[in-house]
Amino acid sequence: MMRAIVLSGGGSKGAYEIGVWKALRKLHISYDLVTGTSVGALNAAFMVEGNYFKAKRLWNTLNFGYLFKEKINEEISTKDLVKLYGKNILLHGGMDVENLEKLIKESIHVNRFFQSKIDFGLITVNSKTLTPLEIRKLEIEPEHLHDYLIASATCFPAFKKKQIKKEKYIDGGYYDNLPINLALKMGASEIIAVDLKAIGIKQKIIDENIPITYITPSSPLANMLVFDKMDAKRGMRLGYLDTLKTFSRLEGERFTFKKGQLQKYEEIYQKKIIEYLKALFKKNDDLLQNLLKLTLYKRISSEKNKDFFKTILESLGDLFHLDDTKIYTLEKYNRALIEQLNKEGNTHQKEIKKSFKEEKITKWLNTKWIIIYIYEKLFIAKLDKGNKDLLTIATLVPKELMQAIYLYLIS
Repeated sequence: MMRAIVLSGGGSKGAYEIGVWKALRKLHISYDLVTGTSVGALNAAFMVEGNYFKAKRLWNTLNFGYLFKEKINEEISTKDLVKLYGKNILLHGGMDVENLEKLIKESIHVNRFFQSKIDFGLITVNSKTLTPLEIRKLEIEPEHLHDYLIASATCFPAFKKKQIKKEKYIDGGYYDNLPINLALKMGASEIIAVDLKAIGIKQKIIDENIPITYITPSSPLANMLVFDKMDAKRGMRLGYLDTLKTFSRLEGERFTFKKGQLQKYEEIYQKKIIEYLKALFKKNDDLLQNLLKLTLYKRISSEKNKDFFKTILESLGDLFHLDDTKIYTLEKYNRALIEQLNKEGNTHQKEIKKSFKEEKITKWLNTKWIIIYIYEKLFIAKLDKGNKDLLTIATLVPKELMQAIYLYLIS
């Protein structure tokens, strides 16, 4: 069996792949081959060399000024950064990557790379013919190793083309940003593929019978052309957590929970929510049953193929901006939700109430406002009498009602 790690391109998003590597080390998952495109090729070279801590240090210190000759204010806006790239494209054919080349030469140790038993392959594209160059470790001349790594990561037109011998090359993402096929051609029989979901072409897999485990970001990563140390640290953390979730050591999707937490509490809270609904709408049982059977369950359980409980839980975390780099117990997660809920306060109650009366709530209102409004309403509802306003809410926004009930139950 030959296990391959396949790393996609994605510029600054590549920090995520170092987090994946950390998790693979923790899980004692070995590999025989690494293929990569663009920043994935650079990270792949580190994985071949086997120096995780050097790669981590590099990403921890990386910033724009570290990579390019152009000096910028660290607080530069994304808009101004785009203008900077645009100016260099028009005047110089792309950003000067001399600093990046120097950094790669200092970081990737040629002898260790070629002495490693781990095989390697990358993709770059000939800028004149637009044909791909899939090059393997045995085909790379040691004196050109760094050149090919730079060539694969030359995100044209943002960066200048890379010349090797008499040819000029650009980013391998113009042909295959996730080089699974290259790994298959090199003999891989099992693949772990890290897809950063960045811009780039992906080729159709030539052998669909090969087992492939995909690891993808559960949360949005930074703009691929914005290089920032804090973004890199967050990316590495997410890569680590997502990998442990992929291999069932942790659980959750958008957020991360200790193993067994969701399964342990799912049935308990689902039962509590249904019991509360029955008590709340005791005198409107026909409507309640219709909502439960046709609206609430169906709408929530089908959304993105998530189950009932996880949908409520994770969407609340997203709405209230919980930290997605932490590992939670459900108790800790609930406590964080209530803290954020209390911070929001009662700021928009008048706007919310007016919108409900006009039945325009789904057209423009912030979902978080809706949940806060319902949450406040639940504290004054009388469980033995039912509530006209809450019946209207249940009809208009059943999902938000369920989320508010969950917050009420954990308060």
